Amino acid sequence: MPSPAPSVPIWVRAVADPRFREALIEDPLRALAGEPGVEASAEQVRQLEQMDPAERAEFVRGVVREVHMRGGQARFGAIGEDGRIGGPPSQEGPTGDRG
Repeated sequence: MPSPAPSVPIWVRAVADPRFREALIEDPLRALAGEPGVEASAEQVRQLEQMDPAERAEFVRGVVREVHMRGGQARFGAIGEDGRIGGPPSQEGPTGDRG
């Protein structure tokens, strides 16, 4: 007898699969119904369902952005808000003055 397919947490799938992510934003229940291997708690589904599509898009994309930022920081060290490794360039001149 084959073993059951492993379940994948909703946010792992949303980060890894752009099509699922967009489907989740558009209609969470339909997205989850179409992917039986994705695991989500009732509270996660309720939270997504209570948001309007714009809020849901901002939330889901924010989760994905946060995961990518943390992964980059783990690999490369500090990443500035502008996306540069180590943050934005210093405003100080070569001798340490700001001019």
